[in-house]
Amino acid sequence: MRYLLLSDIHGNRFGLEASLGHAKGEYDRVFCLGDVVGYGAHPNQCCAMLRELNAHSLLGNHDAAALGAIDISWFNEVATAAITWTREQLSPENRVWLEGLSPTYENADDDFQAVHASLRAPIEEYILGPSIAQPNVELMTQSVCFYGHTHVADCYRSLHAAGQRLQMQYSSTRYGGTIAMESGWKYLVNPGSCGQPRDGNPQARYALFDSVTREIEVHAVDYDWQEAREAIIEAGLPHSLGDRLGMGR
Repeated sequence: MRYLLLSDIHGNRFGLEASLGHAKGEYDRVFCLGDVVGYGAHPNQCCAMLRELNAHSLLGNHDAAALGAIDISWFNEVATAAITWTREQLSPENRVWLEGLSPTYENADDDFQAVHASLRAPIEEYILGPSIAQPNVELMTQSVCFYGHTHVADCYRSLHAAGQRLQMQYSSTRYGGTIAMESGWKYLVNPGSCGQPRDGNPQARYALFDSVTREIEVHAVDYDWQEAREAIIEAGLPHSLGDRLGMGR
């Protein structure tokens, strides 16, 4: 089985369309790691595209916030404005769809699991360094765990074999790359954001995971971020949400 892994679309249909177009014919199933909505100008379109593809999606913190399911008092002013706007825009059908999502998933047959943020705190914790990655690796029940939330394309891996233990290793895939999984290792992999990257590369990111060959390919795709920016401004959302798309920050 080949999975197309998307994450943190955040209402950016242009980044989503570019990723789907680039990956066309290369996957069997679409999997989204959450935050389909929030920030961008097209929450309904992004939800509809995933629904049409019968994608398995996880619940992200912005998805939950748009549903009023979590407290947003800790959100900054810009994020709060975007969530308030998104709540008003969501169609009844897409709201019902989001309400049916879970922040975690596990597939023992294909030896992978997934979470929006982290295994310790599925919609809240940011995995931004080895000190946070390591305790999450300890909670893994499969060889690879895909996560999102940080908008950074990267990989942590740690050796888990009898009598052996190596220090955790880190690698960045901000410009794409291939991760060849090795036996005995556990992998925490973020495919990056296809809607609002924050690793310094403004390209949309997605990954392909082959459950048979155990290879993960991260792809960086050009898209019209300026058009996405204009849509944000036209919707009356904070201009900074559009400006940051060109910086990948």
